[in-house]
Amino acid sequence: MKKYLLQIVSAILILASLGSASSFQGEASAEEYAVYCAVITNMFAGDRVTFDTQSKIKVLVIEDQTSTDLTASLDSDQDGQSFKRIFPTLAEGVVNDYRVKNKEPALLKDSFDLKLKHVLVQKQEIEKVFNDGGWWQEFYKRYPDSGGFIILSRVGFNAGMNQALVYIQHGCGGLCGTGHYVLLEKSLDGWKVSKRSMVWIS
Repeated sequence: MKKYLLQIVSAILILASLGSASSFQGEASAEEYAVYCAVITNMFAGDRVTFDTQSKIKVLVIEDQTSTDLTASLDSDQDGQSFKRIFPTLAEGVVNDYRVKNKEPALLKDSFDLKLKHVLVQKQEIEKVFNDGGWWQEFYKRYPDSGGFIILSRVGFNAGMNQALVYIQHGCGGLCGTGHYVLLEKSLDGWKVSKRSMVWIS
């Protein structure tokens, strides 16, 4: 009886792990990490949050899962016209690649080549802080001088791989947070931010 019970439990655990793994879509490529680093370097210049709080930070907290709940206000815009209004120089295929990649979340690994000290934190760990009622006070106890945490999307590219679109979300308090779409161009010097657009603020 114990033998059969162990077999059943083992089967359940295997199925659960397979189900969990199948909820993630692929892995971010090296080129995506290059884009992430360009965006973070632009928006967290030196040791300071440059785009909302201006807070100084000693360690940047990055959530380990990409977010897919990004384009709710733009989902009905199937031809990408809203994105094109935000980014007039948007290349063909970028929006479609962005949407395809962001249908499912991806797990990130610490492949960030940043001068800024950073830590990759499991999404479940961050959620637990808030679900347990600790809220931001508890978050900052665990991650002092972090200036909050960021969530990234997968990166959409054009066919020539010289233009990229990514979303970055920064949470820093109950009424402290922003979401940006960022357009980047690639030259011989690597990826550079061309334009960023704030799509929400709290």
